[in-house]
Amino acid sequence: MMKKIIIISIIFIFLFEAISFISTKFKLLIYNNDPNYIHSFGNKWRTEVDPWGSWHKPNYVDKHSSACFEVSYKSNNIGARDEIDYEVDNEQNSIILLGDSFAEGYGVNFENTFKQRLENKIKNKKVLNFGSAGHFGPLQAQILYNDLASKYKHDELIYLFFPYNDFRDNDWDYWKTKVRKFRNRPYFLKTSDKNEYEVYYPNKKTNTLLLKIKNFIFNDFQSFLLKYTYSANTLRTINYIYSNYNLSETINQKNNKVNQNFSYYVNNQNSVLGSIYSINKIFSANNYLKKKIIVIIPTLNDIKQIQFDKSYKELLWYKELKNISEKNNIFLIDLADYVDEDKYIKMIYSCDMHWNPDGHEFVADLIFDKYYSN
Repeated sequence: MMKKIIIISIIFIFLFEAISFISTKFKLLIYNNDPNYIHSFGNKWRTEVDPWGSWHKPNYVDKHSSACFEVSYKSNNIGARDEIDYEVDNEQNSIILLGDSFAEGYGVNFENTFKQRLENKIKNKKVLNFGSAGHFGPLQAQILYNDLASKYKHDELIYLFFPYNDFRDNDWDYWKTKVRKFRNRPYFLKTSDKNEYEVYYPNKKTNTLLLKIKNFIFNDFQSFLLKYTYSANTLRTINYIYSNYNLSETINQKNNKVNQNFSYYVNNQNSVLGSIYSINKIFSANNYLKKKIIVIIPTLNDIKQIQFDKSYKELLWYKELKNISEKNNIFLIDLADYVDEDKYIKMIYSCDMHWNPDGHEFVADLIFDKYYSN
């Protein structure tokens, strides 16, 4: 009986991999990546040992290739994606850049990053890149700024904000049911004071055998699937569809109504207020800065929705972000006001939602023309 079960299991695994391979090659899935042993996914330079979680190994070079780009990543002496040593020639005031993968320059070579494009245009000022991919939200940006970035002489601050995932990246109410909660990352928790949030690190309270088992199943085994199999694409596609169904991330275009609770149309009050709390902490303590800029980044799906429904500007998150911008003299730029669907398609990769080189150049040009050209 056991022998029969083993044979059936082997046949099933083989057929599942074969079907996944065919589906990938014909691009029938949401994820159609080759295994990591064929493509380097640029994860070797990433770490999660600092208090803010996601960061990079110092002085490290990594490769990242996909169906639509092939790039190199390089970190400097402190782990920032840059080609200069931040400890050298730090007498002049610089611009601090905060944010997630868009700030880091995910999927583009160094010369095409927003940081480098803007620095080349300004010419007389450095842009210090403290952007990081890997589920990097506002709370992490707050901790990174306080613990590291603020140590470097600067009089300007630019924050690239991505509603698609920034509202939930550090929301413990969202992550406490997810296996990835066991990563070394900070989360916000509401305190007894309704206007305050505290920082929570679950790993420090869950160092048990169960944690080790879950880490093996969901990290080591997952890494094996991604590195050696096409089945990972099918499993990731199934997970994506299931997650979207649970989160009701759908659009009822017939009635011109958005039922998403996600990205530009998020209405989860705890996620919004917890995230805005951290953004406010970053900027409110720095009234001495000469220039403060927040750039709101949409997805292509957001742009499509906005064409028939601009109600997001009446939602809590947008009002709160606008409010703290006015109180702290922050220039607030919503990219959705400057691009349409056709334009944005040209700014992002065909196989990925991140900006391509044209996207980084467009946003750098926009910021420069509005705030630095005079």
